[in-house]
Formats: sequence, C-alpha cells, structure tokens
Amino acid sequence: MPKGELPKGELLNIDTERLKKMGMVMHTDEAVNVKINNEFRSIKLKLLENAFGAGAAYHQNGNLVMVSSAMPNEGKTFTAVNLALSMASEKDKTVLLIDADVIRPSVSNTLGIEDKPGLIDYLVGDVEQLSDIIYSTNIPNLKLMPAGAFHHLNNELLASSKMEVLATELASRYSDRVVVFDCPPLLGVVETVTLSKLLGQAMIVVEQDKTKIADVKAAVSQLNKDMAIGFIMNKAVRGAYSQYGYGYGYDSKAKNT
Repeated sequence: MPKGELPKGELLNIDTERLKKMGMVMHTDEAVNVKINNEFRSIKLKLLENAFGAGAAYHQNGNLVMVSSAMPNEGKTFTAVNLALSMASEKDKTVLLIDADVIRPSVSNTLGIEDKPGLIDYLVGDVEQLSDIIYSTNIPNLKLMPAGAFHHLNNELLASSKMEVLATELASRYSDRVVVFDCPPLLGVVETVTLSKLLGQAMIVVEQDKTKIADVKAAVSQLNKDMAIGFIMNKAVRGAYSQYGYGYGYDSKAKNT
C-alpha cells in the first residue's frame, strides 16, 4: 500500500444508467447529457483554481467545498452530486463526496445506493477508523462518505475537536483531492454555519423565481467570512438561459450567465 494511503473499504456500485436517465453529469459518454456536462465543467473551473491554482494562496482549505442553499428543495444535493461527478472526470484529481446533511441525508438516495455507516458514526466513536466510512465506487476517482446515523447532538459533534481534526486530515492527506460537502440549508439550521468554519469554499444554490434575495443575503452573512463564496442559479428558464447560471465571489449576486 502506498505511503499515506487509506485501506480500501467496501466498493459501492452506482448505476450509471440510472444517473444517465436522471439527466446527471456523465463523463463516460460525451454524447450523453451534454448540456449539464458543460455547465458543471464551467462551475468547477473556479473551484479548482481556488483549491489548487493561484487562488489557493488566499483560501485556507480551498479543496474543501460546501454546497448549500438558503432554503430546502432548491437542488443542493443534485448540485453536489453533479459537481462531484464532474470533478471525478479530471485526470489528475480525485473527489470525496460527503453527505454532511446529517439532518436529512439524501446523497445515497440520489445515487441509488444503500445507507452505510458514515460521518456521525465516526464522530460519535461507533466507527474507529476513518477508512471504514470512506467508500470507493465503481466510478473512477469518486469516493463517498455517507452521513451516518442521526444523533441528537449533531451540531455539537460537527463543532467538536474531532471534526476539526478530520477536516484538517481531509484537506491535507491527498494533494490531488477535492472534498465536496452536501450540507443542510443555511436558514434555521446551525450545523451548516458550524461546518463553514472548517471549509474553504461554498457554493450556494439559488432557485430562480423562488428564493428571495433577502434570504440569500441572510444565509451568506452567517458563513465564514474567509470563504470563497459562489452561487448557482438552479431551475432557470430553458432556451435563452441555461439550466445553471454561475456567479463567483463573495457578495456577488446570483445571476444567469
């Protein structure tokens, strides 16, 4: 085993045909779901620049990326999964997708796989080895960490020194790894604000014609002020506009591009 490499755990099989039918990012066939493939290529470029390029000098833990929204049902999990799938297509990068929505986890359901022990189980101490909650998949370069069992002290566990050590470990163990956290919505939830203190970048999903600008501003105001914060416009009108618009930079306004 190479130095510093985690032991390989259980292999999770993700049905790529199912993902194809769902309209998800596909990098095994360039002719499939072309539009969303290209949209997420555009989205990930700035994230990679801040994680590994010139922007890395200005963003601590820039390879730890939060995906959230102001309110529920704006498409954050769909976005987090597609972003991870797109990142996995990079030839010199790997990606770990963490279901950090420990209140209402949905990554496993989106990917069509069974729930497994995950983040909360590790923080509680029910799982001792980090390698036991990082699962390899049949998609090259993509690994998963499920949310794990619900715990009444979710926020305290995420605010613990063990979580801080874990974030540092995830940020520094592999020089080529991006870690995507699917987090709970920001408003009315403490857990996401707690996690933001440990992460370097955030993508906030905004649903067109639904999310109020005041809610977006209120949500972003709670985040770690040192983060690079971008916005994804979801469910935009098709035709003249793409499904996803992308604006990047702290306090930038969500918009179509």
